[in-house]
Amino acid sequence: MNWNQLQYVITIAEEKSITKAAQKLYISQPSLSASIRRIEARIGAPIFDRSTTPISLTECGEEYIACVKQILSIQNGFENYLNLYK
Repeated sequence: MNWNQLQYVITIAEEKSITKAAQKLYISQPSLSASIRRIEARIGAPIFDRSTTPISLTECGEEYIACVKQILSIQNGFENYLNLYK
């Protein structure tokens, strides 16, 4: 998993649409969908319920988002720490 993939999941959850998230992220919708499918295959569970409009998080997706936000917060904190020494 890379940092972009973490942001992809968060953006889809915020936009409640893969198409809108792709536009916001400046990537193609098929590429974004493929990235999400790879993440879901790796974790073994769906993150999004695609049968609803707008798209919604599954229970697993809600936990995944919570963990991703923690990861990004830790990363941002470390980057802030590093910036103190530049």
